Amino acid sequence: MKRWGLALLILWVHVGDPLVAWLYGGGTWLQATWLRPIRDLTVLALAALCLLTVRMPRALLVSVLAFGGLALAYAPVGLVHGLPAGVVLGSLGVILVPMVFLLAGYGCFSTPRNLRFGASALVWLGLASTLFGMWEIVNTQFWVDTVRLPDYLANIKGVMPKDTDPHTGLPWNFFGGETYARRAGGLLAAPLAQGQFLVTAALAALGLWQTRWPWRALLVCAGLFVGVWMSGTRGSMLAGIVALLGYLLTSRGLVRSATARVLLVGAALVAMVWASYGIVVASWNFRDGSTIGHWWALQRNLADLGQVALWGGGLGRQGAFAARQALTDLGGGEGALFSIAYQMGVPCALLFLGLVFWCLRTLWQAHVRQGDRLALATFWLLCGMVTTFVSSENALTVSGAGGFWLLLGGVLRQCAAATRFGAAVEPGTIRAPCIHAARA
Repeated sequence: MKRWGLALLILWVHVGDPLVAWLYGGGTWLQATWLRPIRDLTVLALAALCLLTVRMPRALLVSVLAFGGLALAYAPVGLVHGLPAGVVLGSLGVILVPMVFLLAGYGCFSTPRNLRFGASALVWLGLASTLFGMWEIVNTQFWVDTVRLPDYLANIKGVMPKDTDPHTGLPWNFFGGETYARRAGGLLAAPLAQGQFLVTAALAALGLWQTRWPWRALLVCAGLFVGVWMSGTRGSMLAGIVALLGYLLTSRGLVRSATARVLLVGAALVAMVWASYGIVVASWNFRDGSTIGHWWALQRNLADLGQVALWGGGLGRQGAFAARQALTDLGGGEGALFSIAYQMGVPCALLFLGLVFWCLRTLWQAHVRQGDRLALATFWLLCGMVTTFVSSENALTVSGAGGFWLLLGGVLRQCAAATRFGAAVEPGTIRAPCIHAARA
């Protein structure tokens, strides 16, 4: 029963928006919109339950509590600057997405079997979303006429008309490149979220199945990366390249020979370069508005960073949530790390980075000591995620990164369990079973 609850949670996190949009029906059933806050409160309750009932490493506990406490402290600062309470509360929720979902995953994936089930659910949902994306990318009217997504985005999520295509009402991120070609949004109904989610699913497939079914793992991973390419999300492509190449180079489960691993990495790199060549050239030559916007935002973010060297400007003065209402007045926007820094100060951004690097260290040690391949996959996923911290807020999104933070929490819990088990027995007496059980 608990496993089906985990599957429902994963579905709710990633497919919740298009489902609510369809039920909302352009305003015919207003009560459907309650599902979004109910989802958020459910995840928050799971995180709170984890804090109250689950033992966790001191470094993780202190970092999460410190970050959460500082975020709450900066909420009134946004109100003092005259921002609406809804914007401040929404910005608080966005800032806390990594912490809340990490804690929820830490609490829910309490056993290796539950962790395997949750990771498998991410993989199968990723495959379904990729296949659906192949269909919906040539059936744009499905979102407009059947789901009525533009009405939901405008009336409930507050997306302004200037941020949408005038012909369809869909956000501009549904279109990309110089010709504004359609990007695949998949079951998530969001191309930016689709790309990041599929990278998570692809690496999870390798970590789960590479020992028992190595060729199936490679085929599934390749198929999911096709979905990433169809989403047209450059940040996710970069994160995926870093994660996949790093995993292939450091894992010995797919091929034993070092030479074969290098050849496999070379083949993967050639395929990725060939698939993304046009996108890279257009971005390098600033031939699309998105690249120009990212570049301007990065320049301003770096130039104005001194304003928040010690103290942040308050929640709601930066970030995607406030940007939808045109209320940002600090920095240049874009970038999860800059969003944290401008709202909560550079010290809080460094605290967030400190937690990330602690997670990386823990995951790598689990791989080295116990040979845990799911920990290795999560390690490289987090490395890939770090590359997006200065260019996008994917790491702070629910539908795009929620599954990743849940997975990270579950893997960290099994790492902690294996560490405690190893310390409780005489060295060399028995091999810690917790992590190895996470293999497929």
